[in-house]
Amino acid sequence: MDIVEIQRGDQRYPLGLEDAPSPPAVLYARGNIDLLSKPGIAIVGSRDASTSGLEIARRIAAYAVSKGNAVVSGLALGIDAAAHEGALAAGGGTIAVLAHGLHTANPRANYKLALRILETGGLWVSEHPEGVTPQRHFFVARNRIQVGLSQSSVIVESATSSGTMKHADFCLQARHRLFAVAPHNPENSLGLNCQGPLKLINDGKATALRTKADYDLLEL
Repeated sequence: MDIVEIQRGDQRYPLGLEDAPSPPAVLYARGNIDLLSKPGIAIVGSRDASTSGLEIARRIAAYAVSKGNAVVSGLALGIDAAAHEGALAAGGGTIAVLAHGLHTANPRANYKLALRILETGGLWVSEHPEGVTPQRHFFVARNRIQVGLSQSSVIVESATSSGTMKHADFCLQARHRLFAVAPHNPENSLGLNCQGPLKLINDGKATALRTKADYDLLEL
């Protein structure tokens, strides 16, 4: 599939991205660009995810696409990959925001998943032109793009100091709705890695998602 350059000011340029800090002058896209006009829900979290956290990410993603949303994430190992998988399994659209040019998709462990995203009507996007390789600081910066393509974000597992928490910061700066997955009981019987989500909830920055019944809160 060809890589499309969407200049800022183009009618296809996402409105939410216009309000992001330092919006990219060009958004590069590969795949179904119609997803850029759909309401988005970003689902992000730890690379070192628990089995329960991965399943919860899949379920939230499936719920999101069932309500007509596109699932936005970063194709990273762990929660990001599970979010894309959940959207695909439910027959919905998903957008992978990459921290490099769209000539390929990283990490290599998720390359087959990335191809499935394209083959099933999904989309890759990046602020970097073809040929640019990943750099450490690109991963933090791409959080603002994930937020710019979404009306709300869900944090599924995170340490208190991580790239995922940077995403939460960008979400709050944009005044978008922020949700965080929390244990459904004090014992944390599911073994969730929830230090970051609990901090966001306890600080009054995020709304808790504890059970499936709470997923209705995600509806726009």
